[in-house]
Amino acid sequence: MEERLIDKDESRRIKVRHTEEGDDVVDALAPDGGEEELPGDEADYVVEFPEDADENYDEDLVGLTPSQLRARLEEKKRAEERARAEYQKLADEAAALLEQGDHAAAEPLFAQAALYECDDGSAKRGLWLCRTRGYTQIETFYDRDVAREFYWADEDLRAEVLEKLGGPIREAREALAREAEPLRKQYVIEKEERAEAFKANRKYYFVRSLIVLAAVLALVIGAIVSAAYILRRSDSLALILTVIFGVLAFVVFVLFLIYVLKTVNAGRLCRANEQMSSTEEGARLAELEGRIAALDLTLGEGESEEEYPLR
Repeated sequence: MEERLIDKDESRRIKVRHTEEGDDVVDALAPDGGEEELPGDEADYVVEFPEDADENYDEDLVGLTPSQLRARLEEKKRAEERARAEYQKLADEAAALLEQGDHAAAEPLFAQAALYECDDGSAKRGLWLCRTRGYTQIETFYDRDVAREFYWADEDLRAEVLEKLGGPIREAREALAREAEPLRKQYVIEKEERAEAFKANRKYYFVRSLIVLAAVLALVIGAIVSAAYILRRSDSLALILTVIFGVLAFVVFVLFLIYVLKTVNAGRLCRANEQMSSTEEGARLAELEGRIAALDLTLGEGESEEEYPLR
């Protein structure tokens, strides 16, 4: 079991003694009094933790031998150096393209660089510079995913972008709202009118489907009853009636299937009427409302933080 004691004035250390029964881990800062002396041939070593160990503490380093610990730390250092070199390469290439005014080519490079932990914020800033074409365009914020990403951006970066584009974004939002308002009223009225017609049409075919189904059942029963008298009668009347009822039952059954298909289609139209994208006006209204919601999210005035996972 590992025990660590926090000392604000000194570095914290854990002493690990190798014994035949296994490793014995003790606090190296604890007084030696009262502790049992270990045999002289038992090796011991000390793993030191810096004062900020609460932030940098790595459980994978506990229990390693000194050579293993040095190798692991060196490997980790090399990995960090490689990551920083790759980050710097991407950032330099993106910065060069940005200076040339090639925002489209610089954007994916800044996006890759921003993924590295060693980024000090310059890659993220360059990314939004590219997306807004040097703080001159706001179209990128119409995309809901982009708006959500900006919603969770660092406060300093958000403040910088909104200082440049906050005014144009609000103006665009107001223009979209003015366009959407009459379109929304028109859409609601037309939707209700269509709904009444579609429901009446569905009811029409549903009732007739039931009537035709009843006729099919009656004809089938007639055919069965007629067939029961075929052997009881000497004439061919029962046979003729059986054939007539059977043919009529088949014809009416086909008609029943037609009414069923029309009923299903009428129900589909009722459901489609509930979707904005089913009409040209509704599709345009859905686009406008999506953009308005994205801009609200960009300005921090939209959906609450609880609706999105933490960064």
